[in-house]
Amino acid sequence: MISLDRPAPGLVVAQPKRGFRYGAEAFWLVGFALAHATPSTALDLGTGSGVLAFLLAGQGIATTGVDIRPEWQPLWAQSLALSKTAAPVDLRLQDALVDVDGDWPLVISNPPFFPVGAGPTSPDPWKAAARTEGNGTLADFVRAGLKQTALEGQFCLVFPVERFPEVVRATETCEGHVAAAVQVGTRRVLVRLQHGKKAPCRLIRVEDDGEEARRWYALAGAAIAGATHPG
Repeated sequence: MISLDRPAPGLVVAQPKRGFRYGAEAFWLVGFALAHATPSTALDLGTGSGVLAFLLAGQGIATTGVDIRPEWQPLWAQSLALSKTAAPVDLRLQDALVDVDGDWPLVISNPPFFPVGAGPTSPDPWKAAARTEGNGTLADFVRAGLKQTALEGQFCLVFPVERFPEVVRATETCEGHVAAAVQVGTRRVLVRLQHGKKAPCRLIRVEDDGEEARRWYALAGAAIAGATHPG
């Protein structure tokens, strides 16, 4: 069963009623990225339902989203037909880790959170694909994202807090650095990666329902009280 959810005014995102559904991380990540810069174009790696791409396009950023899972295609068609955005959304069936070319001022990603074998894999195929690494590791996403990021651009992603050291190591092997890092609540970290060898910044912490999180919601175009953000 499919539901039509409204993450922000004018946007409709089709996603499964049960299993994997976008959460608060989508709003945090978009707002976190836009707090630093508002580019004209963006790339969303592993777009899934396309919620990140739609939120960015709702803020006037022409966004391309890519995903390897063909089951998303009919849902994309519904979302594209029903949404009204300030800039174009282009959703493509491609391998986000190998098939994407470009020099993007903003790359954004909400990659699978858990390595294979780290706890039980969901019996729901949508949730399993979105939550557990299959096509590539978190380090693979870091490498692919930085490869597609323009020299002065930014790559923003969200992941579990325990994987922060892993992201720092992967970034450094790509001749990049962690330019900003925020732990949100007890479970998630948002980072902004950029090219160039510099010492990683200090990890700061904010509350998941605090002032900064509310600012990210506003930058993403959705007030917390009015946004649809099922867990």
